Amino acid sequence: MTKQPSHTQIVLSFVATCIEATARTLGVPYSEVFLRMKRLGMIEGYIYPNYETLHTESRENVVMDMIACMNEWEKRV
Repeated sequence: MTKQPSHTQIVLSFVATCIEATARTLGVPYSEVFLRMKRLGMIEGYIYPNYETLHTESRENVVMDMIACMNEWEKRV
């Protein structure tokens, strides 16, 4: 019998997908986007709390949202 992933594992996988797809779109390394999001608090303050809504969107929409959010949040710091 195959064990189903936990909700936490599913959300973490989604976070990784967001980071990877955003990095690919921006043409930068995954680590650069991860560090940028981490510095801004986006992972804990935006992706996790909005997972239920974000994961229903297309990958393209999520990536555009991630880029817009990073740019907006960086203006605040």
